[in-house]
Amino acid sequence: MPASAQVLPTGQTKESTEVQPWQPPEITNLPLTWWSSLDPASPDEFKKRMAQFAEVTQQKFQGLDGADLVEAQNLFTRIQEQVGLLVLALRSQESFPFAPIQTKDAYTLDELLDLRQQWRDLEARQEVPTLRIEELKSQSALLGQRRDNLLSQYNAADVNSPARILLGLQRVSARLDYALNDQGLKYQEDSLKELQKQDQLLKDQQEFARARLNGGETDWQAIEGEVAAARADADSSASRLSSLQHQLLEVLSAENPKPSLELLRKQQLIRESASQSLTQIRDSLNTARANWYRFHSGTMDPGFDIGASIKASRKLLETTGQQVQIWTAASQTTLISAQPETDLNARKNVELAHIAAQETLAIIKDIQSDSDDLSLVQNILASDMVHSEDVFSSLGTRMTLISGRVWKSMQGVLDFDLFHIGDAPVTPGSIATMLLIMLFGYLLSWVIRHLLDRLKNRRNYAKSSAIYTLGRILHYIIIITAVFAALGTIGLDFSNFALIAGALSVGIGFGLQSIVNNFVSGLILLFEGSLRVGDFIELDSGLRGTVKEINTRATVINTNDSVDVVVPNSEFVSTRLTNWTLREPVGRLRISFGVAYGSDKDEVKAAAFDAAAEVENVLLHTPGREAQIRLVGFGDNSLNFELLVWVSKASVRRPGRTRAQIFWALETKLRERGINIPFPQRDLHLRTGFDKLARDEDTQLVHEEDTQR
Repeated sequence: MPASAQVLPTGQTKESTEVQPWQPPEITNLPLTWWSSLDPASPDEFKKRMAQFAEVTQQKFQGLDGADLVEAQNLFTRIQEQVGLLVLALRSQESFPFAPIQTKDAYTLDELLDLRQQWRDLEARQEVPTLRIEELKSQSALLGQRRDNLLSQYNAADVNSPARILLGLQRVSARLDYALNDQGLKYQEDSLKELQKQDQLLKDQQEFARARLNGGETDWQAIEGEVAAARADADSSASRLSSLQHQLLEVLSAENPKPSLELLRKQQLIRESASQSLTQIRDSLNTARANWYRFHSGTMDPGFDIGASIKASRKLLETTGQQVQIWTAASQTTLISAQPETDLNARKNVELAHIAAQETLAIIKDIQSDSDDLSLVQNILASDMVHSEDVFSSLGTRMTLISGRVWKSMQGVLDFDLFHIGDAPVTPGSIATMLLIMLFGYLLSWVIRHLLDRLKNRRNYAKSSAIYTLGRILHYIIIITAVFAALGTIGLDFSNFALIAGALSVGIGFGLQSIVNNFVSGLILLFEGSLRVGDFIELDSGLRGTVKEINTRATVINTNDSVDVVVPNSEFVSTRLTNWTLREPVGRLRISFGVAYGSDKDEVKAAAFDAAAEVENVLLHTPGREAQIRLVGFGDNSLNFELLVWVSKASVRRPGRTRAQIFWALETKLRERGINIPFPQRDLHLRTGFDKLARDEDTQLVHEEDTQR
């Protein structure tokens, strides 16, 4: 609050040392800064000021009665409870104690695995605050929206109305809810930050321990005992698994199978399968630990192949990882299965199935933990063996390690579910496989067509259209097969393709014939290659232009006037098409012109060649494509010549412009050489009887005039 000012005799002022007492805001006139004036940063001051605010607010209840008074009292009670909770939240500054991480000069492999387990536990603890933070952020957005809506309603209500008091109480309650949510969010964020700090410390501690591993004194009897126990558990688990499979078969083979008993047996079978995989992984883990201790104690078998061991472990982990996803989904489905209402035996079976599902999830957690330990031990063993070998002998092991790390880093990305087609998930890996199959099909088709072309060039009897037709048919068959195989990798089922095709044919026959005709014609154009984007074409209708787009229904042609014309694809297939740039980038133009009779033909030839030489993009000296001049006929008034010139791709696309340039230059060169270009003319010859006919007409005219008189 601003301090009061005191006026001095000299006209100057000084700040008074007296502090104005805080005045609580009125519930019917809450300013925009009312919350900050309560000083929520100080718990004691906040509690004191809220008590003053409550005392002033209760005085406003005197004008209320009936339902308004009851609602106001309920809101006031809720506000008092919220204030108490917020004060406790502001006062509580809970610490996040963690046991200090002790460092040592040397670590055993088991101690490193213990650190790894502590890190995994800490990773799991971070999931709760992470999810809670997302929840509180969503709740904060909703509370903020509710607070803003109440502010709009509060400002619109009459100051002296009961609604103003009730809306003011609701505003206070909403703001307290927002503050409580914000305080909880701050607590969770602080908790997550501390967990992340501890997580990083444990990571550093693992690296520290990894660099100081020491075999030390090895208790071989204990290690061998663990290996033997794991293998005994595996044998026992296999026996139990076989027994459960037999029990499930009996349930399914019964005349009236009980769904609850079937659910129980299936879940027990899943639990036992997970348990068996856990024993296999623990067997591999204990074997890897024993190998590490043997290596550091100098008792390693000289024929031990670390590369084969890594591949076997990787295969086991991949197979188990795939099964873990199935077991997890099945167990979660079992946990949400409904309890029967009447049958006590069925209820008991479902309860036992739920217990088995929970046990399965616990086993899966152990599988994931031991799988991580197995990967760590194998990598440590391989790394230690690589550094102890010479360069050439360790090359294979290095490649195995590198490939394993690359595959492990890529596997998570390749197996990520993008979407589902039916029950089949579509992943980046399946899409990559689909693309590789299509690429392989295209390359196979290209190789076969290339071999057929070489056969056609080398053998005279093969120079027929049969070889070309065979190549095209094989190309279509290979491409279609590759497409079907590629689409099958992402889950598309073509088992009912004939039925689907039959149903589509009915629709096509009734109303989609034109659309399908254009669609198939577009496919023909794309696969055949007779029409490509960028080609300069001419149709029988006189349309000429550049192919801009080849779509499923129509093709877009851009004319030389920069006008886009949309032409159905079927017109390119059913009518004659002239493609000026299909095979050759150049074309030939024929320029017809005439000169007067008696002109020197050699001079005409020289003038024509000079004119062609002055025009851009005209090819004169290309072997086999030289310019030519021909005398093609004797006209009524002229000697008719034809100039044949080859032009580049740019002029092929603009034939009218190129013709105009050649005619322009040709007229100039002919005039310079004194060669006349004739124009059409007619000679009239008068016969000798024309005068007598004129006199007879005059005599007849005079006779008619006399008769009229």
